[in-house]
Amino acid sequence: MRWDDVNARARGLATHLLDRDALGALAAAPDWPAFLGRITSLGYPLDLGGGAIVDPPTFDRAVSLVAAARLNLLGRWLAARGAVLAVVLEDEERRTVRALLRGVAQGASPGARLRAVMPTPALPIRVLERLTRTATVGELVSELVRVGHPAGRVLEDLLRQSPSPPLRSLEWALARLFSQRAVRAARAGGPVVRRYAAELVDQENVWTLLLAAPLEEKAPADQEFLPGGARLTREEFSTLRAERDPERLASALRTRFEGTALGAALEQGAPDLSSLEARVAAARIGWLRGLARRDPLGPAVVLAVLERIRAEARALRAIAWGVAFGAPAPALASLMPEAA
Repeated sequence: MRWDDVNARARGLATHLLDRDALGALAAAPDWPAFLGRITSLGYPLDLGGGAIVDPPTFDRAVSLVAAARLNLLGRWLAARGAVLAVVLEDEERRTVRALLRGVAQGASPGARLRAVMPTPALPIRVLERLTRTATVGELVSELVRVGHPAGRVLEDLLRQSPSPPLRSLEWALARLFSQRAVRAARAGGPVVRRYAAELVDQENVWTLLLAAPLEEKAPADQEFLPGGARLTREEFSTLRAERDPERLASALRTRFEGTALGAALEQGAPDLSSLEARVAAARIGWLRGLARRDPLGPAVVLAVLERIRAEARALRAIAWGVAFGAPAPALASLMPEAA
């Protein structure tokens, strides 16, 4: 499978992405007007169809539209090599539906829910705006079914079994759907794409180990294990899921994931959950760029650009809200991946 044509275009698109110095300058903006002035001077293509960017919510929407347009553009360029984009979109849409479920459960406003998601071809902005206005989990699931998203049927089946399942069960059903679809999509992309998908599955298992509440005494320790990863077996997951000491757990994960993006992020100290995802994104971009240097005609080039598009969008949103609320620049720096 040839990648040289789409890689050349992806490299061109990458020149329009903001690097860490640019993000740092934005994070150091003293106030909201200064932030808008700086991002305009950097040439970031904010456009709301003639509408003004007056506050963080409108800025969020503009950033979402920019990221979605770039993902759509890469999708057109990839054509028959769409397995790369399919894996990335599976991950992005799983994040989106999870954020929508949490928003409903927490009673968050539609605007707050919309800030946590990114449009994709299967979930464009007009659909997301409708999804964010649902009042219950049942309404959200019905809307997902109506628009034909695969998560809708999976969650609908779960609701049939239990009208009020815990949020954790809903999220795990989403994670399982993601792992199945991402691994299947990656099969057509070659070894680099398969490894990338496997690492995303590994990451989900690591999140479960680090974030999930202790299991009930009689619950099987592997009940939340997602198959399809590369570094963590079901047996190892079971052992680590039963671990109660956070330091021992973190140490075991660092050893198990040595040499991977996850391992690199965990090596930067005790897992700081507020910045761990940004650290993983930074390490993954670094890993993909290293692969791209060794094989400039392989899929790592476009994968790195896809990761950078997503990382840039998340960083810009975090910076915008931090500046608007007066957060110090050093605090915002911890949420910024290496975007160049």
